[in-house]
Amino acid sequence: MPRIPGGLTVMRSVERAPGFATALLTPLGLLYCVCLLAPISYFLAVSFLRYSPDQLYTSTFTLDNYTRLLFDLYNQNVVLSTFRIAATVTLITLVLGYALAYFLSRASPAWRALLMFLVIAPLMTGVIVRTYGWIVLLGGDGLINQLLLALGLVSRPLQLLNSEATVIVALTHLMLPFMTFPIFSTLVTQDPLLVPAASTLGARSLRAFFEVTVPLSRSGIVMGSVLVFTLSAGSVVTPALLGGRTVMMMGQMIYQLVLSTFNWPLASAFAAVLVFCQFLVVFAYLRRARNVAQP
Repeated sequence: MPRIPGGLTVMRSVERAPGFATALLTPLGLLYCVCLLAPISYFLAVSFLRYSPDQLYTSTFTLDNYTRLLFDLYNQNVVLSTFRIAATVTLITLVLGYALAYFLSRASPAWRALLMFLVIAPLMTGVIVRTYGWIVLLGGDGLINQLLLALGLVSRPLQLLNSEATVIVALTHLMLPFMTFPIFSTLVTQDPLLVPAASTLGARSLRAFFEVTVPLSRSGIVMGSVLVFTLSAGSVVTPALLGGRTVMMMGQMIYQLVLSTFNWPLASAFAAVLVFCQFLVVFAYLRRARNVAQP
């Protein structure tokens, strides 16, 4: 293949040309404006309007929607349960995901490829399919209850569905890959000689793990935690199918307010609070990452 004389110099000059980076980022910027900033601006504006049963909302400015969200006991419980479930799922997936990522990073290339496929495989099916899989397992006539009855451990089927614990277990299963891969990407790039070097300085395996391996994988831990927390807090399908009427999260609340009661202003207030908290978590991660990157 013929080489172009000075090709590298030409490419560098093009990359340094004024507006080159701006031209590359323009399509992405337009996509974000149309698909992210415009919808957020819309429901943020609607959240300050008064609800009307026949017109969805009027042009009257009000703070009643946020007052109901923050001071109504039922709405307070919805908000608190959302963040409690999201934080619990994040903590559990952190423990399980770190162990899985550590094992993957230390596995041989052949086994690593197979195990990576097994971790990715659940993502190839939809959330509804995976959630119905838990219903098949935990239902009154499900596999677990049938097994317990066959072994004589229970006299009647257990009520395993419609509980917060079931939602947490299912969300943990759904979110585990999103925690595993960021941590794996930091573990696999670590120098394998660091731990032996720490052992030569008198550090035992456990101490070397917590003082060498874990700090160097901090960026993956934070990134995975941000992903899992934000995705769990905005979940709709899994809490609705497995939690029933006993578990209500903000995603379900927004869905019901928009499609059932048509109270768009209150739904917009819920969405605004949810997005604000998710952005706050992301910005905290970015600030933390910037502080770590600075010498």
